Amino acid sequence: IGMNSSKKDHRLEAKSVLVFNFSLCLSVFLGVGSNEVIVDPRVTAVLGKNITLMCTVEVGRNLSLTQTSWERKHNGSTLTLAVFNPIYGISIAEDYKKRLFFKDPSNEDATIVLEDVGFADTGVYTCKVATFPLGNTQASTMVTVMVEPKVYVSAGSAPLIDGGNETVVATCTAERGKPRAEVSWESDLFGRPVVKYIDEANGTSTMEVQYRWKPTRLVQGRKLTCVVRHPALETEFRIPYVLNVQYAPVIQIKGYDNNWFVGRENVQLVCQADANPPPARYIWTRLDKDLPPGVQIVNGTLSFNRALDRNDSGIYQCDVANDIGHQHKQMDISIQEPPPTTTTPPTTPPPLPTAAATILVATKRVQFTSPTLESLPEGNLGTIIGGAVGGALFLILLIVLVGVCYMRKRRTFRGDYYTKQYIGPSDMQKESQLDVLQPHELEMYNEPSKGDIKPKSNDGIYPEFSKEMKNDEWGHVDNMNNRCTERDAVPVSYYGDSRGPSGNTYLPDDYYEGNDSDYVSHLDGSVISRREWYV
Repeated sequence: IGMNSSKKDHRLEAKSVLVFNFSLCLSVFLGVGSNEVIVDPRVTAVLGKNITLMCTVEVGRNLSLTQTSWERKHNGSTLTLAVFNPIYGISIAEDYKKRLFFKDPSNEDATIVLEDVGFADTGVYTCKVATFPLGNTQASTMVTVMVEPKVYVSAGSAPLIDGGNETVVATCTAERGKPRAEVSWESDLFGRPVVKYIDEANGTSTMEVQYRWKPTRLVQGRKLTCVVRHPALETEFRIPYVLNVQYAPVIQIKGYDNNWFVGRENVQLVCQADANPPPARYIWTRLDKDLPPGVQIVNGTLSFNRALDRNDSGIYQCDVANDIGHQHKQMDISIQEPPPTTTTPPTTPPPLPTAAATILVATKRVQFTSPTLESLPEGNLGTIIGGAVGGALFLILLIVLVGVCYMRKRRTFRGDYYTKQYIGPSDMQKESQLDVLQPHELEMYNEPSKGDIKPKSNDGIYPEFSKEMKNDEWGHVDNMNNRCTERDAVPVSYYGDSRGPSGNTYLPDDYYEGNDSDYVSHLDGSVISRREWYV
C-alpha cells in the first residue's frame, strides 16, 4: 500500500511541473515580454586613462527589473564588479570602489566608467540583467588595453664632421608601445633609415629608427622630421631635428678693389670666415716682410690708419682656426701711383658767342681738390662729359640746319598769289608802238626779188639821231658819265656794230635805264621791267 501511495505522489509532482512549464511557455508565447541588453562588442583602452563600458537595457512588457550587474572572469572564477538594484541601490566591489562607478544608473541604463586602466584590466566584461518572471539576460564586451608610446629623438653618439664617413645622424624612438608603433624619417637628404625594435615582457614594444648619412657642410641647418603613428595617438606625432654639421673655416678676404694708390686713406682688409663651431682666432701676416706700421687688427679686420704708400704692397695672409681645423687665405696688394691731377679752371669763364659753346665749357669743368684724394669714377665722369658734348653738338647742328633752310627759302621765292596777279599802270596795258615793226617796214628774208638785204645806215630804233649828233654828243670821253646821271637814252649805234644773225643790231643789257616806276621789285631781290622788249 505504501509503495502504491508513493508512486501516486511522484505522478502528481511530475504533472504539476509539466503544467508550470507549459504555463510559462504559454505566457511567453502570448507576449508577456522579453529583455534586450545592448553593449559594445569590443572596447580599446589606453593605459593609464579612463574607459566607458556601455550597457543599455530594454525590459519587455509584463516584466519587472530586479537588478543589473557587471561581472568579469578573474583567475578562473567570476568576479562581480558592481550591482544596481532599483530598491536597494548600488554596490561596488571592494577592489574597484576607488575607480569604478555607474555613469547614470536607471532601469534602462547600466553604463559604468573604469578609471586609470592598467594591463590587468584586459579581459571580458559582462552586463547581466535580472527580471521577473523571465530571469537573467546578459551581453559581453572585450576590453583591450593599448599603451601609448613615449616618443623622442636623440642625436647620434659621434659629431657630424664635414667630409666624414657615414654615421648615425639621429635616432627616433617610440618606446614601450602596445601595439608596436610605426616610425619613419622624412628628409630630402641621401641618407637611409635603420630599424630596430625590442619586445618587452609586459607585451609592449620599443621601436628605434636610426638615420644614417655622410655629412657635408652644404646642408648645415637643414631639418629631419621623425614621424610616429599609433592607434593610441589622436594624430601622427612629428618631431623636427636640425642638422649640426661641424667644419673647418671657409675664408674670404674683402676690401681690396685693385685701386689702392699712394695717398689713399681709410682702407681695410676684412677676413670673413664661415665655420662651425665659430672661429677661435684670426691671425694676419705679410709673407715677404712684417706688417707695415700704422695698421690695426680687430676681429679679423686689418685697418690702415694712415695714407697708403709704396711700402704697403705685398702678399697679406689671414689664418683662421676653430676646433675642427684651420685654414688661410692670401691677397696680393699692389699700391699704384696716384692718379694725375687737373688744374682747376677759373670759376667765372669768359663770355662765349653762343649758348651751345657755353654749355660745352660748363660741362667739361671738373675740379680736383688734392692728389691724395681718391679719383673720381672714370666711368661716370666720361658718361657725363660725353652726354653733354653730344647734346651741344646736336644743338649746333640743329641751328645750322634751320639757317640753311631759311636762306634757301628766300632765294627760291617766286612770288605768291598777290605778286603774280599784279597789274601795272595803264601804259603797260597797251602794246608799245615804238618797238613794233609796221607792215611796210617788214621785208622778207632771202627774197630773190629784193636781193641782199643789208641794214641801212642809221637804221635803228632811234633814227632821229644823226651820226654827227652821236659823235658830238656821246663820243667824247668827258660825256661818258652823262649817260649814267642824266638817264638819257643812248643810241644803239653807240655800242658798236654788234649785229645778230639777221643783221639787226643787238641792244645791250644796260641800254635802257628808265625811272623806278618802270620796274617791279620782288622779295627775292629780282627786278622785272614793266615794258615789253622785242629782239
